[in-house]
Amino acid sequence: YDWPGNVRELKNVIERCLLLNAPAAQCLAGSRISGVEDADSAESGSMLLEAVEKKHILHVLKMNNRNKSAAARELGISRKTLDRKIQAWGAV
Repeated sequence: YDWPGNVRELKNVIERCLLLNAPAAQCLAGSRISGVEDADSAESGSMLLEAVEKKHILHVLKMNNRNKSAAARELGISRKTLDRKIQAWGAV
């Protein structure tokens, strides 16, 4: 196999490509295969993940006509967890 990292790293790169809807070449070129990240990079990655999560949850809410119970079911989380996430974002 022509992958310098382990299977977990490869899986993470593939998942990131899918979530960001980015071309594979772009994801692979920008990936940190060594697994060593500085604090700024880790923080920005966490912020990026939070933004993707928020966008996805808001999309699911919209598709369910803002019905939180239906959206939570579709997301595979509890209604209470969904409420906490929405509350953390402020007025949405």
